[in-house]
This record gives sequence, structure tokens and C-alpha cells, in this order.
Amino acid sequence: MHFADRLHERISDIDSRLVIGIDPYPEKLFGSSSPFARAYPHLSPEKLLIEFCAILIETAEETACAVKPQAAFFESMGLSGLAVLSACLKAARMRGIPVIMDAKRGDIGSTAAAYARAYLDPDSDFFADALTVNPYLGPDTLEPFARAAAQSGSGIFVLVKTSNPGSGAFQDRLLKESAERLYTKVARAVTDLGAANIGRYGYSHVGAVVGATYPSELKALREVLSSSYLLVPGYGAQGGTAHDVIPAFRPDGMGAIVNASRSIDYAYEALGNGIDKDSIRKAIYDAAKKAQMDLNNAAKPIPST
Repeated sequence: MHFADRLHERISDIDSRLVIGIDPYPEKLFGSSSPFARAYPHLSPEKLLIEFCAILIETAEETACAVKPQAAFFESMGLSGLAVLSACLKAARMRGIPVIMDAKRGDIGSTAAAYARAYLDPDSDFFADALTVNPYLGPDTLEPFARAAAQSGSGIFVLVKTSNPGSGAFQDRLLKESAERLYTKVARAVTDLGAANIGRYGYSHVGAVVGATYPSELKALREVLSSSYLLVPGYGAQGGTAHDVIPAFRPDGMGAIVNASRSIDYAYEALGNGIDKDSIRKAIYDAAKKAQMDLNNAAKPIPST
């Protein structure tokens, strides 16, 4: 099935626009002051990582339209981290949860094709339903990713306007030849790249990353990216609110998915002393459920007149 169709139906089936980011900060999981490690005193770091991923995947099965593992954290843990990442991807997909690999890959020609094989080939240990990619080496570097995704029924999400405070230094540059922002030019390239592969619900397999922390730009880019699903980071710990993400959705309440990572992954840290396994699971679940409802309210379809 076409990636965008699969995502669209998952959103409808469980009524959720939430993406749970899986961000295993080593110091938060394995540090001497880690509440998570204290709750599982007999587990090795690798087993702690496995348990952390399992809790988030279990939570996502009911509350999220997708999960988004951040590859960098797993890579930082060496071979054991990569082994857990591979197992995490397979566990989520076995439960029917789409997986967006957040690796932000981007390179020229054959190197881009190799990255695409790593994450978008069903025979790979790291196969995901979608991959985040960096466009700033040029449109030709996106083509191997888009081609590989189309062949495997996967998708890509291209960085267009990211949520970080410094994104404007490059992405907001005004182009002399067109008098438009660089992020708008990238958005048009995204639309062109996916134009030949539109699913039954009107979306291509090429999505775009647009941050919740820039709601006015989000509103403008929703218009430019009319056939793309938007992956919206910045909600939650980065300061974006449900009100900020409203422009990402189409009038029918579809067309966007919103990521939350730290605000869910480490929700148990607010509990104070006496944290145990059950309270960790409950805090994570409760935070995810709250975000799910919050985003559903933001995406309420606009009544027809």
C-alpha cells in the first residue's frame, strides 16, 4: 500500500495525529541519577534501552499514528544501540505502527542511494516506513530517496522549515531571483518530487518537515505543500502548542502528523521520588493520551457552510 495511504488510514483508525518520538538520551536512561535506571536496578544499559523502547511502542499502539526513533541516540551507543534500534523498528511494524526513521540523511548520487538502501529497502535491518532527509545538497540528491521509497511503498519527509531557533539563518534567506524564502523553494521542490506518486487520498509519498514553532510559516507552507503530509516537530518540550499546529491541518482535520518526544518519553520525571515501573508506564501513557486528545482538538474539521 502507498505510504501516505497507510498513514492516512492509521490516523483514521485510531483517531490520532500524534507521533511519539523515541529519543533515548543516555544520561536520562543510564546516568547515576536516572529514575528509569533506579526503577530497573538489575538491568544492563542494553536491557534498559530495550525496555524503554518497548514501553513507548506499547503506548504508541493505542495513542499514536506513528513512532519516530532518533537514530543518533542509538548510534551513540555503538553496536548494541544499533541492534536495539533494529529490533525496535521490527517490533513497532509488527504491531502495525508506522515507523519514521529520524536520520536526516542527505548526500550525492551513489551515497544517497546507499543511505536509501539502509532505511528504505525491506531487506535492510533498519527498514522503516519513512525516512527524514536533508535537501540542502540539491534536488538531485533527493531523487534516490524518493525513488527507493516509491519502490518499497515507503515515504520520505524532507526538511523544509525546521523547529530549531537557528533555522532561519539559512532557511529564511530571501532569494533574489524569485523574491521568495529558501524554505518556499524547497517546498516547491518537494511538491514536484512527489507529483508522480499520489495515493488514493490525494497525498504523495514525499512529505515535509515544518516546525510548530513557526506557525505563520506553517500556514503558508500548508498551501504550497498541498499534496504532502506534514511532519510537525516542536510541539511540547520545544514550546509549540496545539494552537500553533492548527494551520498544519487541512479543513478535514487530516494532512499533518505532530511529533512529541521528550514531553512523553520522560513524563515520569515530574513525579518526584518513589518512581517505579508501573508509575513510569502510567506517566508515559497519560502524557501520550493527553497529547493525542490535544492534537485531535486542534485538528477538528472545519464545519462546512
